[in-house]
Amino acid sequence: MLLGDVWSAIDEGRYEDAEALLKRDDELSRAPAGQMALGYIFAFRGHFDEARHVYASLRETAREHPERMREYIAVHQLGVVERMAGRLDAALALFEEEYGLIDPDADHALAVNAYELGQVALLMGRLDDAERELTRCLTLARSGDDPVALGCAWRGLGDLAVIREDYGGASGAYAHAKEAFREADDHRALRELEERERALP
Repeated sequence: MLLGDVWSAIDEGRYEDAEALLKRDDELSRAPAGQMALGYIFAFRGHFDEARHVYASLRETAREHPERMREYIAVHQLGVVERMAGRLDAALALFEEEYGLIDPDADHALAVNAYELGQVALLMGRLDDAERELTRCLTLARSGDDPVALGCAWRGLGDLAVIREDYGGASGAYAHAKEAFREADDHRALRELEERERALP
């Protein structure tokens, strides 16, 4: 499946290859799923204005055709772009807006939203807020049996512990994160965690 190949290239950091694959299929590249992938490609290549345009257009599509896409997904991606661009106040506002759009029973979406709120708080130096949101992500990920979100939550809590100079706590959190990412078969996340562990004093 071409879309699967596109996402594999994105996961491996081969963004130019991913974009080239998308361009092979005009129908896919114009569809919401293809546009979602294109936004990722732009964002990870640092083309933030292009990524913003893609996700803003997807948000309009979701508003006009809610059967094709949920609006909160586009809002979430806009928040990710702003976080990556270093515009933390804008990212925070978008993630807070996203929270209000998510179904209260959607544990996975709420877990991912909580993780991003925690990440932004961490980057802003609001450590208590970060701990609250990352812990909420952990709870939601456990209840939803979501190993990726669980791994992200533990990784975030490990990063928080490093900032607080609690290196034992960080090591334990990273170990939990590795266990979750192994269950999810997320090799890239595992490599990133190993780098964090090697950097611990």
